Amino acid sequence: MEYKHDNLPFILSYSFRDISGKEVQSYRSRLPVLPASNMKILTGFAAFNRLGMNHEFITEVRRDGSRVIFSGGPSPLLDSNSLQQIVSSLNIGNGNSESREIVLRNTGSRIDRMSINPSWNYEDSNYSYQPRITNFSLNENCIPKPGLFHEFSLQDLHESEDSFVPVRNPALAMKHGILNAIENTLLPGDSGTEAVTVHAEKLEDILEHMETVSCNYSAEVIFKYLSFAQTGIPGSWKDSSRALTEGLANFLGYDPGISVNDGSGLSRSNFLKTSILSDLLMKIHQNDGDQFIGHLPVPGKGTLRNRLKKWESEKIHAKTGSLTGVAALSGYIYSRDVAFSIIINNYLGADKISYIIDRILGSFLSGNEVSSDWEES
Repeated sequence: MEYKHDNLPFILSYSFRDISGKEVQSYRSRLPVLPASNMKILTGFAAFNRLGMNHEFITEVRRDGSRVIFSGGPSPLLDSNSLQQIVSSLNIGNGNSESREIVLRNTGSRIDRMSINPSWNYEDSNYSYQPRITNFSLNENCIPKPGLFHEFSLQDLHESEDSFVPVRNPALAMKHGILNAIENTLLPGDSGTEAVTVHAEKLEDILEHMETVSCNYSAEVIFKYLSFAQTGIPGSWKDSSRALTEGLANFLGYDPGISVNDGSGLSRSNFLKTSILSDLLMKIHQNDGDQFIGHLPVPGKGTLRNRLKKWESEKIHAKTGSLTGVAALSGYIYSRDVAFSIIINNYLGADKISYIIDRILGSFLSGNEVSSDWEES
């Protein structure tokens, strides 16, 4: 049996699970499928469960003579505005900026130096949604295309992703950014010979950004950090894949039988099941994890800003996901106390895949059997 739209077959899997833990409607819910950015549910919850919302990622910045030294990290939310505040707090003058030495101290780094996941698609490497992942970064290791932006925020980056490209040398780009921030200060010279400041980012703020706008960069930094938190060794994709799957099995109480290769869902070697996603979300709710679920977008916000507005009163929190031919939506419906996951793979139709997923969810919310709304063969 297969589903069709515009007479083209596609792979559909969904699972709706009530507060008792029972699947009330499902279709091929135990079929491994590509989850796209629904991987960020696993990554975000793994970090929440291990570290806690108040965990802080600390970057120390020291001015020592003509040197400006960064250590610690990572700090995935560091942008140009934050960098300007750091420079100001250190009382760094804009005089003799050419003689400044910028040091990004990698001793004690929390994540390893492999910046590109080997399972990512090389053709995507020129797009801002696939930046290089590093311990120190500025503006998610992206820059505007020539002639477009002089100053921008991370919000600008995610609202206009086609206007940005990943930097090829993140360390050099960050050093240039630091020097630019110094040149934009008003002080003619340094105040004192030495100064230290701390840039701190709470996990809660990182998760809010990551889940709301579906930030791949934050997801991969957090993902790699998971194995560092477990072992104290710089985090890697391989070690964190193992840490995440082991942690998920412990939380669920069984082996989920999934394939995990990154934290953002860019990899086409990731395979999840909608039955696992709905079970995970229900167990998160049942185990006082609503603080995490609350960071998933609601209709009209983030990646749901143009979707599901008809159903705002249902109090839905859900994570979107998309790759070419792939779409996903998984979350919690608080008005019904139902966890759900809907994933489509291998779609070649003319309509947006999100339109189909929203119709499936709408059919459930209207009290219909989902399968009655689609052509089967």
